[in-house]
Amino acid sequence: MPGAKRTAARWLYVAPTLFMLVVVNQLDKTNIAVVLADRKFLSDMTLMGQQARMGFLSTIFFIGYGGGLLVWGFVVDHLGPRRAAMFGVCGWALTTMWCAVSHSVSELYAARFVLGLTEGCIWPVCNTYARRWFPIRERGRIQSLWVNGNQVGLALGLPAATLLISLGGWRVVFWALGAGSVLVLMPMLLFLAPDTPAQSGRANREEREHIVSLPATEPEEIHAGRSIKLGSLLANFEFWVVTLCHVGAVATLFGLTTWIPTYLTQVRGIPFSALGGWVALSYTLPIVVSLGLGYFADRTMRPALVGTLTSAVVAALILASVAVSSAIASVLLLVTSLAAPMIYGAMNASIMQSLALPKQIGRATGIFVGIGNLIGGLAPTIIGFLIAHFRGRYLGAFGFISVVNLAMVILYFSIDSKTVRCGLASAK
Repeated sequence: MPGAKRTAARWLYVAPTLFMLVVVNQLDKTNIAVVLADRKFLSDMTLMGQQARMGFLSTIFFIGYGGGLLVWGFVVDHLGPRRAAMFGVCGWALTTMWCAVSHSVSELYAARFVLGLTEGCIWPVCNTYARRWFPIRERGRIQSLWVNGNQVGLALGLPAATLLISLGGWRVVFWALGAGSVLVLMPMLLFLAPDTPAQSGRANREEREHIVSLPATEPEEIHAGRSIKLGSLLANFEFWVVTLCHVGAVATLFGLTTWIPTYLTQVRGIPFSALGGWVALSYTLPIVVSLGLGYFADRTMRPALVGTLTSAVVAALILASVAVSSAIASVLLLVTSLAAPMIYGAMNASIMQSLALPKQIGRATGIFVGIGNLIGGLAPTIIGFLIAHFRGRYLGAFGFISVVNLAMVILYFSIDSKTVRCGLASAK
């Protein structure tokens, strides 16, 4: 009807679905960090004192994850985000349960590799939904929202995995999270998140027109003369800078999350039970920071500048976390540093929206995130090697992550002016 109030289906139904997809995905992805701090697990898998082999349980996941992303981007473009997500959820649920029945570290390596392959759908799915459902002026916020599902997954994963281990042992963690993935996510995908606003009975005409009004000029005005072929995107210098930034984001996130529980329990003397209490609660601190910077990026249309400032601050925080004498201060500095990968992820996805054509976004996301995970996923193993090399001291190990973030200062700064031009043009 003329003058009807615009609905907000994109925020009421699609945004929560994307958020929960990432939360559950992160729970399945990083529960291994808590499991690695369980001495019974280390004994069962003969991993006591084998830090590099422990770290490889994360790295093998990211090898599969990065490879899967390279494929899933094309699958999402072909099938649409909803069907691709449903296949992915079923795949990672079954593979998580495979981890529960593994009886050797070699079998667990194989299960974690396949888990990575199946979870590779998450970034192309979420970025494609964001492209189809949200106007350009809202993309920094929606990217920040769903990327922050990773932080919430980390915060929930610590107490959930700790509780499940205390109740039934480490295998129960994998059984419960595998089953929960299907029970929580499949109904949301089926009933709340169709591929496009046009397929939704909850989005009225006014909302659909609002969604397409701002970015409607992108293909003609912003991308005029550009080839739709993927090769044209791969020849773009900024594309590869964003990819390198994502390498740093992955290295920071999973390098830290894999080793923080072990560092806190073995070096700082924090009881294992505390991982499910105040330590887990502290993981929620970076969420407000990440969402605030997503809003700032939308207002300024300068996501690369946000990345530049963030990486400079985080490089200092990580070094300070090892140097301070207080265990509580160390925890707060480390978990605050975990805001950075969420910010990087949101900024990288927003920058890619301005670089890729609408019909390329799934595969473009799959490629840059896939390569980012293939290379950045080596960080947990590198950190494990450095811990062993320096005989249990973490300054060199976490210092490696600090150096990575210093390199990102240069990378983000190098493309800031380019992203300003693209962002302002897109918003006209």
